[in-house]
Amino acid sequence: MKSKLNLLFLGFLLSIFALSSCDKVEPPYMLSNGNIISGDTVRKIFFEDYTGHKCPNCPQAHKILEDLKVVYGDRIVVVAIHTGFFSMTSSAPWDYDFTTSDGEAISAFYGANSVGLPKGVVNRKKVNGSYLIDRAEFATAVSLALDSTPLLPEIYIELDGTYHSLDSTISVEAKMTALSDLPSGKYNISLIVTESEIVKPQKNTDASLGTTPEILDYHHEHVYRAAINNPWGEEFANSTISNGQTFQKSYTNFKIGADWNPSQLHLVAVVYYADGANEKQVIQAQQIDL
Repeated sequence: MKSKLNLLFLGFLLSIFALSSCDKVEPPYMLSNGNIISGDTVRKIFFEDYTGHKCPNCPQAHKILEDLKVVYGDRIVVVAIHTGFFSMTSSAPWDYDFTTSDGEAISAFYGANSVGLPKGVVNRKKVNGSYLIDRAEFATAVSLALDSTPLLPEIYIELDGTYHSLDSTISVEAKMTALSDLPSGKYNISLIVTESEIVKPQKNTDASLGTTPEILDYHHEHVYRAAINNPWGEEFANSTISNGQTFQKSYTNFKIGADWNPSQLHLVAVVYYADGANEKQVIQAQQIDL
């Protein structure tokens, strides 16, 4: 019954897209008290898309996420992690390896590397006892994650990155500013590099999205390339946090892969609870183009 309801919700959502191009939520945003906050300060959710180039149903999941971004705009930060059986390489044209050791470490924690794909994780929060959700649940889970939390996040992330072409390295500056008091505990920041517009083959069963049974020139978006400060990030606080308190982290000399396209790279920052009752849950996410 739940699956049917989710599909009905998604159908309703997609019907809205067809009726108007004006449904995208654009900044500035208004709080209930009448104050205005900018699009950069507004709460964003972190969506981990577990996928694979040999996953025939994954293009449908990618389309759902694209449609959700039409509605919610930059309030959704997506990272696509290729994992499991459907990410395995073989003879050409399936010889490109999208997997990474960092991505596999995260995937293994959720068990996404040993189940059927596509799957998703929203804000690293369990839904009905599990982190992983099916594509039919993507729209509902994203809507609930955004609509059930205040528009103003507890922590604002300022992110700046520079690509140095002379040595193909990245430097990053991240500043976290508390917008409310937070309880005693450990807080981590993860910094991730993703790449879009990677044109490689993709298995596909949906003729409305491209040729079947495979799309040879598929555009892979938001692909997880590496973690700058290890798969689970780095602690930046281990105490209570007061409204207005700031924290900073800097990283230099991160070497990009030889086959990465610098013009299509993005930096993603994720701040989350590292222990306690809300362990792993994302507080705020941020993405910038490099």
